Amino acid sequence: MAIKIYGPFRSPFVMAVALAIYEKDQEFELLMMDIKSPEYLNNFNPFGKIPSYQDEDITLFESKAIMRYIATKFADEGTPLLGSTIVEQALCNQWLEVHSHSFTQPMVEMARAIRGNPQQPDASVSKPALERVNNVLDTYEARLSTSKYLAGESYTLADITHTPFFYIFNAITDDENKKCITSRPHLHAWIQDISSRPAWKKLTERPENPHYKQ
Repeated sequence: MAIKIYGPFRSPFVMAVALAIYEKDQEFELLMMDIKSPEYLNNFNPFGKIPSYQDEDITLFESKAIMRYIATKFADEGTPLLGSTIVEQALCNQWLEVHSHSFTQPMVEMARAIRGNPQQPDASVSKPALERVNNVLDTYEARLSTSKYLAGESYTLADITHTPFFYIFNAITDDENKKCITSRPHLHAWIQDISSRPAWKKLTERPENPHYKQ
């Protein structure tokens, strides 16, 4: 059975799983399904969320669990994604947790404020969301001033899971808001690095991609 991902390409979580697959030199089929349907709830994700993943061995949900599985199953193929040392492995997991608990919510709030009215976002929503984004990105700038990637000198799942968020943020926001990235030199350099990888470029060139192509 070929690898299958269930969910829309516009989701950063779907994109992160797809990127992990490409970094492992694998291919996948992207499929849509009604996530509230009995079939999806019973066979893919009882919580009605995306993405879900299926291959010959397993059906999984939760993007980070899926990416860890991919990185382990295809450990000897493509790019190592879990860290090259025990310290990098621990740091990879640490920054995956940071992504879940500190990074995602303010980025999603900011995106929703912008998408609600791209020409004139609701300042009562976008301004506090941007302040929270800036506070989080200060921590990223400090981290990336001491290491090439979030887990150290190796590119890992920690970098993968952030890539789609910055890509979408860059696609929907204006130059003024982009200063939260461009004003932080280490963060900016890291984003340019992870966004220039062949696997990411291959992913963004898929016909399903609804996002702005840079």
